[in-house]
Amino acid sequence: MQLALRLPNPLAAREVLFLSTDGQPFTTSRAVAERFGKQHKDVLKAINNLLAALPDPEFGRRNFAPSSYLNEQNKPQPEYRLTHDGFAFLAMRFTGAEAMAWQIAFLQAFNALEAELRAKTERFAHALDQVRPMLRPVVECTEAGYSRADIAAPLGKSPAAITYHRRAARRLGLLAA
Repeated sequence: MQLALRLPNPLAAREVLFLSTDGQPFTTSRAVAERFGKQHKDVLKAINNLLAALPDPEFGRRNFAPSSYLNEQNKPQPEYRLTHDGFAFLAMRFTGAEAMAWQIAFLQAFNALEAELRAKTERFAHALDQVRPMLRPVVECTEAGYSRADIAAPLGKSPAAITYHRRAARRLGLLAA
């Protein structure tokens, strides 16, 4: 006889995903502890053990950012901010049917949020192409090594206009400074 598993609502995982200041999704060790029914101190211990055993310390720095929160007594307490990969790496160690259900819910929530962010970025890129139609060919030709005059001629622009567009592209982070 198989027990019926109550799958978590995917929104329950989504509500504990956040965006960092650079727009990258993350969750926290406290959120993981809460959703997986674990003590936060045990999740912290699991993360610290993982970080100590990692053959690539850079993976730990990229995916497990030390942070803190204020507890009920307004005292700072340690926690970690976990990226998608950090969460997946940690959650792989949790076992049981309920843990698997939460793993799936979190991964689906991360994937959905990342897809929304990609779609938003694509919309911005498309809008930029509409507002500044000369920007893309100037960036692409500059990266290919063409001179200002070589870029300007087919676009019907002056070399000075190409300089203007290159400056705009640098301000927008599309070309190296």
